[in-house]
Amino acid sequence: MFLHHISKVTPSQHRKHTGVLLQFPADVKKNIISSVLEVYLKSEDLDRIFSSSFHIKWLFEFMGQAFALPIESFSIIEKAVQIYDLWLSEKRLPKIFYQKKYYFLREIMNHLSLIFEPRPGLSRDLNKKHVELCKSVLRIYEKLGKRNKKFLNNRTRKHLLFVMMGITDSLLRGEGCVAQPILTTSLSVFLLKILYELWIRIGVNDLVSWELFHNLTTGWVHRKENIVQWSATIFGLTNRVIGILYGKSEGTDTLTINLPPLDITFQPTVMNVNSKQIIFLWDKFLHILGNPNRFNSPVLFCQTMVGIKDVVNLFLNVGNRRDYVQSTDEKILPDRPDGNTIMKIFGKWLFEAVSKNRVDFEEGVAIAFSILCSVFSTHYKKPFMDNYLSQFYSSIILAFENCENYANSIFTILLDTESIFLRNLNGLYILVPHYLKMINLILTKEKLPFQPTTTLVTLRKSAILILKTLICLPNYFSNLSIEQIEGYSQDCVKNFNFISVLRSCILNGFSLETDPENAILFLWVMGFIIYETIIQQTTIPPLFLLTIQKFICQPTEIQKKWPIKVYLAAISVLRSSSCMIERINDCSTQTIPNIIIGMSRILVQTIKEPYENVTQHEFNLLLSGMINTIADFIIPSQWIFNYPNVISEVLVAIGTIFDSKPKKKKKSKEKKDEENTLIISEQFIFEARCIFLELLRISGNFPLPNGPSNISSSINENDLIKESGLSKKEFLQYCRFFVHNNDQLFTVINSPFTNNEEKANNTYVIVRDLTGKSSWIFKFRLLPLSFQRTNEEYFIENKREGKLKSPKYYEAKPLSKEKKKELEIEFDLPIENDKLIPNYIETNQKVIKTAVIIQHRLEEVTKFIEEEFTDHDLTIKPPNPIKKSDKKYKFNESRMLLANLNLIHNSAKNNIQLINSNESFFEDLKKLDHTPERNRLSIGIIYIEKGQNRMNNGDGIFENLNNKVDLEYKNFLKEIGWIVDLKDHDGWDSGLNYKKTGRYTPYYANYSTEIVFHTSTMLDLIKPEKRKKIIAKNKIVIVWCNDQRNFNPKCIKSKDNLVFIIIRPHFTGLNTVSIEDYSGIIHYSGLLMNHCLVGRKILANLVRVTAINYLLEFLSQKQVFPHPYLRRNLLINDMIEKHSVKVNPDQLLSQFISGINPKDLSEKKNSSSQKSENFLKIKNKTNIETKKIL
Repeated sequence: MFLHHISKVTPSQHRKHTGVLLQFPADVKKNIISSVLEVYLKSEDLDRIFSSSFHIKWLFEFMGQAFALPIESFSIIEKAVQIYDLWLSEKRLPKIFYQKKYYFLREIMNHLSLIFEPRPGLSRDLNKKHVELCKSVLRIYEKLGKRNKKFLNNRTRKHLLFVMMGITDSLLRGEGCVAQPILTTSLSVFLLKILYELWIRIGVNDLVSWELFHNLTTGWVHRKENIVQWSATIFGLTNRVIGILYGKSEGTDTLTINLPPLDITFQPTVMNVNSKQIIFLWDKFLHILGNPNRFNSPVLFCQTMVGIKDVVNLFLNVGNRRDYVQSTDEKILPDRPDGNTIMKIFGKWLFEAVSKNRVDFEEGVAIAFSILCSVFSTHYKKPFMDNYLSQFYSSIILAFENCENYANSIFTILLDTESIFLRNLNGLYILVPHYLKMINLILTKEKLPFQPTTTLVTLRKSAILILKTLICLPNYFSNLSIEQIEGYSQDCVKNFNFISVLRSCILNGFSLETDPENAILFLWVMGFIIYETIIQQTTIPPLFLLTIQKFICQPTEIQKKWPIKVYLAAISVLRSSSCMIERINDCSTQTIPNIIIGMSRILVQTIKEPYENVTQHEFNLLLSGMINTIADFIIPSQWIFNYPNVISEVLVAIGTIFDSKPKKKKKSKEKKDEENTLIISEQFIFEARCIFLELLRISGNFPLPNGPSNISSSINENDLIKESGLSKKEFLQYCRFFVHNNDQLFTVINSPFTNNEEKANNTYVIVRDLTGKSSWIFKFRLLPLSFQRTNEEYFIENKREGKLKSPKYYEAKPLSKEKKKELEIEFDLPIENDKLIPNYIETNQKVIKTAVIIQHRLEEVTKFIEEEFTDHDLTIKPPNPIKKSDKKYKFNESRMLLANLNLIHNSAKNNIQLINSNESFFEDLKKLDHTPERNRLSIGIIYIEKGQNRMNNGDGIFENLNNKVDLEYKNFLKEIGWIVDLKDHDGWDSGLNYKKTGRYTPYYANYSTEIVFHTSTMLDLIKPEKRKKIIAKNKIVIVWCNDQRNFNPKCIKSKDNLVFIIIRPHFTGLNTVSIEDYSGIIHYSGLLMNHCLVGRKILANLVRVTAINYLLEFLSQKQVFPHPYLRRNLLINDMIEKHSVKVNPDQLLSQFISGINPKDLSEKKNSSSQKSENFLKIKNKTNIETKKIL
């Protein structure tokens, strides 16, 4: 006796000699069964009652009929279930039962199946009781499946499967499904769960039985519960298969089936199954439902595709798990399955699904596309077979060309092929025109020709992320021809202009953008393309730079509502472009001036009219970004001196900062009375002051002649003492130390007496302030009034003649005879004919009288010249050399220099303070000289050889040294910085030492930042463990990875590591750059984004800029990174307070005139009450504020 439907679908058949009570009236049958069950339950000695197998069979006749009773006899049926449950648990079981145990067990299985006979027309309560009875029976079947082979032989176990398949088929598609649908609805999940698990536990390898199971399950595909159970089962089996094939770190040790919650939540099922059996079961269950493309239900087709996607993702993630335990015995991570293998298993179903694209099946087709895109976007050891590639490319082109019919799939394709162009797929670039056409359509059209299934913002984001991987292609594949594919529209290929489409996508797309997050991506893409196209000197870099500047200065109404981080990202892009000033000027000479004018004006406007809804911290970051952008463009180069209007705008902006006051604005409309005060902070004003000083001090003079490693003079007092040959005590007599304007430390040194004329009469001035240290050498000279000859030429000439002459126009020597003749007066008198004189006198008396008078005067003048004037030499002599041994002349030249510079005068006491030059002062000077004037950053670099990413704990990575790395990596190190010799390096070394760590390291510096790259391959003097510790201390780590496997940061990650920039070189000359950010607070840094394709020419520059941007943003967000000048300013103020000397004005001036040594003066320090009002103001506003920041 068993459920009739079982005989229809399985080999099990009814036996005619059973079922004696079938023809009995219902009441009689009920009474007989009830009585028999009562006797059995009350009997103490079952072995006496049931002494033979015939007695058991007789009992079965009554027990079996109990399950066929109406549900109204619930109590009787329940007792029957209870008895069988006790028997199967081997409790209250007659011994005679074991003689034919397997036969009796099969009979019990048959009898229990009768409870599933449809009983139509039941009330709600009776239906509920019926369901409870069925669940009780199912739990018994489940227990039987868990029993070992000693209790159930193979035949009996197989019979259990047949019974369960018959019951399931009856309720899912047979008579029960129609007659009593509530039973189907309530039990389908339980039936399928137990049935699938029984097939796994029992381990039937009979292909005929599997064929029977396959035929039945294909008839259940209209049931969602069946698809869900299949998905959970095949997922668990796949996980276990991966564990068998690829090790403990990947799959699972046991088979675990976790059914997702439907109406009921089940605990995960855990089973220990033989490994060979697992692989057999995986193959059978994978195909048990048949081809999903034959499903008629779009919902179930979609659900099946979701299950397939989960399984495929398990394979794709092999070797990519990061939650491994480093102590595991498996040190080698496995390779994922080959892509061709995955396509061989699933490709037929997937390609058929995307090519058919049946009506109403679009969602499932989109999932199929997602699977294909994920598979082809993943790297494998072996290349894909051409037939798979051609089918994939054709599917993508088909979807793009028929986007109206593939609306659901467009977003999926763009989302899951974000990194497709990073893969070295044969013939991949045939898709470039089609992708650009679709991206241009999405980004530049306000209304799309298809209705996207996701938000337009998300769709645009996916388009931008793919666009960033295409930017570098014109520079490296400009001559690449795109073949046309027969059977597809090829308009986008025929008229393809890469640069034109790219420019349209970015500029028009940015102008239409409404989402701030997408706007940031657009800005980064602009910065990226500026770097890529600047080499060709095209019009694109100026165009994009001015677009960014226009956005900052003249945002649209929509853009004005964007958060500040968008503007910070735009400013970051501009700053990142400042290192290419010369190249930008080669493209357009007006671009940078226009940027600086615009930034200066918007800075002024922002101070006067702050942005709405801005926090104080954001306001500070915005102002700081603007002023630093201006500085980055004008300080390193001299171009600004050709543009007076630009200088004027910059000075106006800086002046506005100095004159600014706190601004108030309303925080929100809801809180009208509550005001949020935005303060132009002292720190920002100080930063503007620093930039102003930098502009005056080093603008146009970076790098200095000795290189960029220093922006301050390296000369100090000790160097000059050593050069003079004097003792420190003697040398200090020629020195004066004083403070000017409470923020500058002056050391003025009059060169000691020397016979070396090159060093004689020199004045050395060392100036220390918050911007650094400057050293000047002044030469005392008596200059000529004419500069036709240089000073050097004039003095060299006189030196050659052996004497020093004064210029000739200072000479006044006695007159020579020639000069005398020039003074003689000629008269109109015929003195040659003496005879005629009398007659002449008579006729010209008046004339002669006058001539006599003139003659007398002439004689007087001549006598004066000969007797008086010619006896005196009025030539001006040069001054005699001063004897430096005389104490009062030890500061002579320096006195004249300071006087000419107006640094000493009768009111010097107002801005000059003397310094006591004791040992403590020199120690503080040394400390000040070692305080940096620039930001000092360190960045880690590691090298991973092919295959080393398979190492579970990173073993081998830190054993790589520079003598065993490839050429591309060496070139990258040369381009990311200068390879400096630490033995001779005079810049920052970040704790590296040529004797202890390694001799060489990459180093980079600009006017505001110094960077040391901790390169593991160059730390050749320390052990690998020590190298790992040094790298682990860096917040930014650059990873050069020759292994295409995903990098696992856990092999080196520490709490200090925030961002990993991972570079993977391609054989094409391009490089894939991935960024893994663990900081959680970096929002607007660029320029590189995750999954970028970058050319070799700009790789190092872009990586360096991105690393600096990430690090500076992190430090600014944490507010733990004060300007270096603040530190120096604090030290200077402390030195003034400690070492300044209180003297009266006469003593102060006598220091520079009479030569009195400072030690002759009072060394009493000023008390706080004696400080001037100006110094108190400096102390309150600078020292205290600086200490808070530090």
